[in-house]
Amino acid sequence: MKLADAAPIAIAGITVIGSLIQARRKRPLTREVVKQDLELLALLPEGSAARDQLQAHVDTTIKKIIEDEDQRTRDATGSCLAAGFLIISIVLLIVAFHRGGTWWWLSCPAAIIGLLGCAGLAQDAVPRRRDARGRPR
Repeated sequence: MKLADAAPIAIAGITVIGSLIQARRKRPLTREVVKQDLELLALLPEGSAARDQLQAHVDTTIKKIIEDEDQRTRDATGSCLAAGFLIISIVLLIVAFHRGGTWWWLSCPAAIIGLLGCAGLAQDAVPRRRDARGRPR
């Protein structure tokens, strides 16, 4: 199989993966919700009970955002290692497709290394609260 034959398949796969990632993003980000709440707060009449409750909710949400920003980090070392695993996996798959024949055996280690890279990226690239050694709490 030539590399030119695999390119449309790779592009289709990337498109499907991107669509799945966007579909998984179910709710808007916290700052967007706060912005919408502030716009709604401006529309409510002064002195209403709902306005006071919404104001208190917005205040507590903003305090949580400020406290959380300083404590949530990504693990750069683990993210780079996971990205390296994914690159190695992609290179092995390209070699297997390009060479063909008995080189197809490279797809097995490429799949294992790719799974390790995906798991590492999911664990380390997501901002989380971490201890002093960088482990998620």
